[in-house]
Amino acid sequence: MTTARKWWRRAAAAVKDRRSLYLTRVVALRPSTGPVIRNPELEAAVIRATSHDERAVDYMGAARVFALARASPPDMQPLMFALARRAGRTRCWAVALKALMLAHGLLLRSDLAPRAARLGRVPFDLADFRDRSATSSNSSGFSAFVRAYFRFLDTRSLFAAQEIDGGNDDDEDDDDARLDRVTKRQHLLELLMQIRPCGDGMEENLVLEAMDCVVIEIFEVYSQVCTGIARFLVSVLGSAPTTPRPRAGETVEMARRRRGVQGMRVLRKASEQSAQLSSYFELCRSLGVLNATEFPAVERVPEDDIRDLEKLIMTHAEDSSKVEDNEAKALVAMEKASVPSNAVVTREWVVFDEGEDNAGAGGKQGYFGNYVNPFVAAPWGSVPGNMNLLA
Repeated sequence: MTTARKWWRRAAAAVKDRRSLYLTRVVALRPSTGPVIRNPELEAAVIRATSHDERAVDYMGAARVFALARASPPDMQPLMFALARRAGRTRCWAVALKALMLAHGLLLRSDLAPRAARLGRVPFDLADFRDRSATSSNSSGFSAFVRAYFRFLDTRSLFAAQEIDGGNDDDEDDDDARLDRVTKRQHLLELLMQIRPCGDGMEENLVLEAMDCVVIEIFEVYSQVCTGIARFLVSVLGSAPTTPRPRAGETVEMARRRRGVQGMRVLRKASEQSAQLSSYFELCRSLGVLNATEFPAVERVPEDDIRDLEKLIMTHAEDSSKVEDNEAKALVAMEKASVPSNAVVTREWVVFDEGEDNAGAGGKQGYFGNYVNPFVAAPWGSVPGNMNLLA
């Protein structure tokens, strides 16, 4: 039942949003000054998509933002700066969370854009966010949720910016670069699993919708981790093992051992995270997160298999001539399981292959496999009122 206090809060929040839209219209009438040219139409779209309404996401407003980003990739940067202005001024958890979800979607869209049009690090900081809109009993929980989401998004955008600045296609087959990418993805998984309700009374639709976005990202990142580990094992224990590139002052044998140690660290981390992911998805299902109900089971790699792989990898590092005798033990039963064509399966691991149909956000119109992708919005032409955002 909606109390008079809630009605009053919603009315006050609506007044704030109308005031922001009015100020945007005023900006549209002024001549552009300063180094940053503001686009009132983009700012109005962001304001509508990040309203103070705590009940749910404004999908029509979000559709406008993502349609603008798709129609003109150069507009992604002004959209992100408009989000930064909105997020940097608010003390309302709902506005901050919606801004993070929109920024998340823009970063996913950026991954598909030409390198010159890609976004760098998010231009705002919510690491110390404190909510002032919720009741005192819930305020700390919502604030912690927003901060956790921001930590992930900030780190994700940092890794993406590093790849833009130092990316080199020649490094794709380099073992060190591959393992470094897997290690970064595992760190992102750690941050993603920290995004969860941590207080009573947080079963809001907006929170569950944000966790739907998190589950989609976990599926993407975990698939990349599994694929990276599979490629590492093939490069070390396959029929044509590769030789790591020695660093300054290293011999080939030292480089092999260093690669083996780093690879085993990644494998052990993957084993730990598989158990943590299972627990996280159980929490999501108990809360009613829709995408978590369709997520496949995550199997933990047995400790015995980890130890066998460790022996094989380190043996290869010491004597590469023994690879042919050991590779059959490392790649266990890859051909035994009958699974869909987009998966490579061993006795304990399921590795989702990276295909064109799974190309991040927007790989399929509205869906990622069987999972609803909240970041894929309706085409710009299908959004009613798209020519009058300032109204």
